[in-house]
Amino acid sequence: MHRRQILSVLGTAALAPLFAPLSARQRWVAGADLHDRAARQAGGRALSPAQMALVTSLADTVIPRTGTPGAVDVGAPAFVDLLLAEWYPDQERQGILAGIDAWDARCRDAQGNSFAALDEKGRIAFLTLVDAETGPAGSPAAAYAAIKNAIVFGYVTSKPVAEAERTMPIIPGRFDGCVPVGGGG
Repeated sequence: MHRRQILSVLGTAALAPLFAPLSARQRWVAGADLHDRAARQAGGRALSPAQMALVTSLADTVIPRTGTPGAVDVGAPAFVDLLLAEWYPDQERQGILAGIDAWDARCRDAQGNSFAALDEKGRIAFLTLVDAETGPAGSPAAAYAAIKNAIVFGYVTSKPVAEAERTMPIIPGRFDGCVPVGGGG
């Protein structure tokens, strides 16, 4: 399975608790709508400039540009900002924002700089250290997981990725259904 296919599967389920009342189709439509509005609005509705830089750096590290667009290319950071501003209850949003600030402070302690100021090697080293950690709501680990899930959701619901998924063949290569099978004899 390719990275993009895995992200597609994860992205539709990533924010399941937040979007629990919605069907999979409604989640997809909500994601597409958030992308459209995020592209037309100025950022900073929920994230401070420092938090937006952190989310942008995280998005670029988690889903970098390869032969296809990365998370930053498809507007995932602005999507996350709008998602936090409009979909999360105030208390939960404040917990996530405080948690990512604490997560970034931990990065400063461990790496000597904020996550956004690290080079790619430093970012990967820090993510390797913290990626599997879990914690209660409002903790730095839970905030990181929420932001990472929102980035993945924003990525897979973006128009460029949806178009690529729509045109990707389900069964790559040629299929010949009338070919005898077996060695016979």
